[in-house]
Amino acid sequence: MKQVDLITIHLGSNFGSILQTIATVVTLQKLSCKVTVINYIPDRCTWKRFILDHLDSWLHFIKLFATFPIAIINKYIYSSYLKKYVTVSRPIYAVDDFVRICPQADVYMTGSDQVWNSVHNEGLDRHYYFDGFSVDSVKIAYASSIGREVLDRKEYAEVKQMLSTYKAISVREASAKSLIESMGYSVTHVLDPTFMLNREEWGKFMSNRLVKQAYLLVYLPYNIHDRNLIYQSVHKIAKAKKLKIVTFSCNVIPENFADQTIFFANPGDFLSLMYYADYVVTNSFHGTAFSVNLNKQFCVYMPTHFGTRISSILELCNLQNCLLQSDEVISDDKMNVYIDYSSVNQILNRERERANSFLKKGIGGVRCILEL
Repeated sequence: MKQVDLITIHLGSNFGSILQTIATVVTLQKLSCKVTVINYIPDRCTWKRFILDHLDSWLHFIKLFATFPIAIINKYIYSSYLKKYVTVSRPIYAVDDFVRICPQADVYMTGSDQVWNSVHNEGLDRHYYFDGFSVDSVKIAYASSIGREVLDRKEYAEVKQMLSTYKAISVREASAKSLIESMGYSVTHVLDPTFMLNREEWGKFMSNRLVKQAYLLVYLPYNIHDRNLIYQSVHKIAKAKKLKIVTFSCNVIPENFADQTIFFANPGDFLSLMYYADYVVTNSFHGTAFSVNLNKQFCVYMPTHFGTRISSILELCNLQNCLLQSDEVISDDKMNVYIDYSSVNQILNRERERANSFLKKGIGGVRCILEL
């Protein structure tokens, strides 16, 4: 049994980050690996940073007294859920000697989410590349995301150098594949890890049903073009299909546009709400991913940033008609399209096999990034 150290973005009140971490661990365990999630905490995720961000104005300072207790509650909700299902290392901070403190392993894996997105990470974070580790270390990347199509010259050169130390590289969006291939490396385009668990497997991680009536689920976590416009589509769909409008919140503030808000939802609640929803409206990659994986009727608005991964999965599954433009209220034609998931599920099963093949070779130390 090989020991795998996984570094990914597993922090914060974000359903996608937590669930993709769990999915990666479970997928590796199926391949007879023992997995430790490296509890890397970058500066942007520390309590110190949280407080400093609220000291730039009197208004933010006043808001700190309301938001700090909520942040503590959410940290407990999400971290306790994650630790229920995976093994997490001791905390490692940006100022620590990462190479020395990181647990020893047979394989060092950079996982999914925005690990290589220097905009999201507020700079090029070399820890997500295991920079400085021995040249003999087996390093692989599974479904890593860059989130952008172009890098500036300096970052491009640095990323190219660090990736040269990897045995195998896979990414979760077509644009990242093209970008890294332009550096001269072969790259495999694979599914986001949340797809590696099917509908039945995700059922083991979800809460009991939370809403008894038929409902439309709204998941708009961030990067929203126009909330009022999106809710025009939401209300149009809900009225036509006679659905209750449900959403959730990481605090105690209800969504005025919805009929019901689930407060302080945990990742298991998110899975349950997705699983039982009759229709989903989202602008999130993982909202899209779970809609597809759980075979939901849905539509997705492209977010203001980092939308390439959404386009990529929709194109893979031939679901481009589910995408709405930022200024578009859903038409009757789009609203009444019924998604037949028989062909989509065939595609997903094929891609799961490809992903497992990549992982088996990478874990085995087979070098798969030969220069093109």
